[in-house]
Amino acid sequence: MAPSLSAKAIAQLRTQINAAITGASPLFPGVILHVNEMIRHDTNSLFTHASGNSSLPSNQLSASTLTTVHSLTKIVGAIAFLQLVDRGAASLDDPSLVDTHLPELAVKKILTGSTPSPDGTADYAPHAHEPHLRRRHTYFNALLLDYLKDDWAARNEASNPYQTLLDSPLLWQPGTHTNYGQGFDWLAVLIERLTKQFLATYLQENIFNPLHLSNIGYEEQFGGDMTSRSTNQGNFWPRSLKGSDGEFIAIDPPVLQQVDRAMPFPASAYHTHPLGTGIIASAADLARLFAILLPQNGGVDPTTGHRLLSPDSVREITSAQLPPRLRNTSCNVPSAIPTVLPANLQCPTQDPEGSFGLGCGV
Repeated sequence: MAPSLSAKAIAQLRTQINAAITGASPLFPGVILHVNEMIRHDTNSLFTHASGNSSLPSNQLSASTLTTVHSLTKIVGAIAFLQLVDRGAASLDDPSLVDTHLPELAVKKILTGSTPSPDGTADYAPHAHEPHLRRRHTYFNALLLDYLKDDWAARNEASNPYQTLLDSPLLWQPGTHTNYGQGFDWLAVLIERLTKQFLATYLQENIFNPLHLSNIGYEEQFGGDMTSRSTNQGNFWPRSLKGSDGEFIAIDPPVLQQVDRAMPFPASAYHTHPLGTGIIASAADLARLFAILLPQNGGVDPTTGHRLLSPDSVREITSAQLPPRLRNTSCNVPSAIPTVLPANLQCPTQDPEGSFGLGCGV
């Protein structure tokens, strides 16, 4: 028998969601909660409830509403790269991939100075360990933020992820530390160079189209068209910030603006797409896609029966990847910019050591 939620549980969930978005100082601008049971060849919707604060431009939310999903983009990136591993076109454990396809990363030095600047006066050390695809480096760090502060508006990760990659040194010897950030943007470059395809095209042809997902793709800042499609007019829920009066203020227009950039890969050497963020999606489409990572599905979409990944690749994504000596020192997201609060990514009830898989917390 398929699982279900009782009427009492459903009523309590709705009450808690509505309480979180109302009152003098609501916790959230809105909430979309979409719960499905997704076992192979059977999709059973258990609960869907969406409610938005009236201070937003649009408060008619649903499971099909488009939102910026930020770091959930990383899981899409992990799925894309593990597809290449399944096909024998890539490897998680071959450092020669970095030397061959990411030479800019292979030659980077390690930033060691306490007051660095981009004028060449920073202190560096050569790296002694080879980077490979299970390891990551980041810009979400006060030292690197200081390094990039000159002309920051033009080369921060949101404005120009590829330029940020090119301009950023390493922060530690590869394999000795982790910090939230840039690794998946390097993965975006690698996927394009391995496939010789525009990344958005690869994702569409190999992930979204086979599952018939139409409410997921890149935002306009990174070459996409999700909010400007005629079928999506009025369906985008803008990001917002909480003002001093407790009200949430939208910081995005209803339709995001295209950003003029250099001609993207493969027509040129310039890379447009990140994989650390950048995807816009509906809750319903995300639930469909991420259902392939459930152990009972093992890489197969439960609705269409299409296999996206091998069971081995699903286990790689959802298994702890950090060595024990790093797990307790790598679960925090520091605050390097004022609009981002620090966060702790530990999940004590599931993984007391706060470890990560490939693209997500375990």
